[in-house]
Amino acid sequence: MTNFKSIIIGFLSATCFFLLLGMTDKEIEQKKKWLKEFPESGRYLPVMSRDRVWMMDSKTGDFYTSIWKDGDKAGSWTIDTRLPK
Repeated sequence: MTNFKSIIIGFLSATCFFLLLGMTDKEIEQKKKWLKEFPESGRYLPVMSRDRVWMMDSKTGDFYTSIWKDGDKAGSWTIDTRLPK
C-alpha cells in the first residue's frame, strides 16, 4: 500500500511541476500589464457576444472595446461610445 501511495504522490507532484513550468514569460508579462491597466480586481467584467468581447465597468456602467493596431499583439481598451443597434 505504501508503494502505491508513493507512486500517486510522485505522479501528482510531477504533474504540478509540469503545469507550473508551462506558464511562459509572455503570459506572465500580459497578466502584469493587465493588472497595471485594471488594478481593481473584479471591477471590470467581460461581456461576450459572438466574436466580440467588451469590458464593463461595474462601478460606472461604461463599456470598453478592444483596439488592435498593426503589430500590437496585446491591444488596448478604449471606452465604447457607440449605442447598441
